[in-house]
Amino acid sequence: MGESILKKIELLDAERQRQLLAFLEFLLVEQKTQHEQEFDYNDYKNRIASISVWSDEDVLEIENARNAINQWQVQEW
Repeated sequence: MGESILKKIELLDAERQRQLLAFLEFLLVEQKTQHEQEFDYNDYKNRIASISVWSDEDVLEIENARNAINQWQVQEW
């Protein structure tokens, strides 16, 4: 099959050979994209497991900082 494809490509003029190569590149990128979009359960599980969890004390510190910032008075000109 490979030899017959090469023979047919050689029958094309230079412009059509460039068009064919560009189309082949497009198909390869599309194929790669489809493979990347396949769901990987183990990868998903590892990413979910690595998510940090904030304690109630962590959240309280952030809320206290927010309240302090909200107390700031903006200077008027």
